[in-house]
Amino acid sequence: MPARAAVYVGDQLEVDALAATAAGLRGIWLNRNGGAVPPGVEAVGNLTDLPSLLEELRLI
Repeated sequence: MPARAAVYVGDQLEVDALAATAAGLRGIWLNRNGGAVPPGVEAVGNLTDLPSLLEELRLI
């Protein structure tokens, strides 16, 4: 399984989502506060939205 098939979900944009992406994983930002999502960043507003995103990305 390629590293890009693994996801890392975290609530800190730079430390979690961007760092995971830089490491070759698929970083997903848990954006609970509804902040502006930078281009190229995948984000969910809460964990209940995660399965839908993973289906959309064809990871489940």
